[in-house]
Amino acid sequence: MEQLLEFINSDNVIFGLQSVHKNDIIRELLEKAVSIKQINQNDFDEIYEALLKREKSMSTGIGSSVAIPHCSVDVVDEVKCVVGLSPTGLDFNSIDNMPAQIFILLIVPRSKFQEHIKTLAIIAKTLNDKKERDKLIACRSYEEIVAAFNGVAH
Repeated sequence: MEQLLEFINSDNVIFGLQSVHKNDIIRELLEKAVSIKQINQNDFDEIYEALLKREKSMSTGIGSSVAIPHCSVDVVDEVKCVVGLSPTGLDFNSIDNMPAQIFILLIVPRSKFQEHIKTLAIIAKTLNDKKERDKLIACRSYEEIVAAFNGVAH
């Protein structure tokens, strides 16, 4: 799980997503990226449209309570990430038809496709383990996330 922690910090996690509809969830995650200055407000619409276009081609709700909305754009020069948690679960049109509880928004530079694939693989591999997913879903603070994945009980 340490590899996943490379993408998470105290600023880029939303505990208790407020949105209930897929497009609104994506918007809420993206608004967080703007508020913590990961992306420029001027690029919001372009990135939001790229995310929605990706969802139209195939849902990024990968199942097992996980959704990884993502896109590649020219307006970022490194991977941007926001994590959203919803302990109750939200409908994200996941492939297993179950609600998603962990949402990992990835915005990747179009020029770094290999990094994009590697990042998706790390996240999918880490969250493939139900115990790891359950630990993350139960967290209510960044400190709890760090403790949970460093093997410290909270």
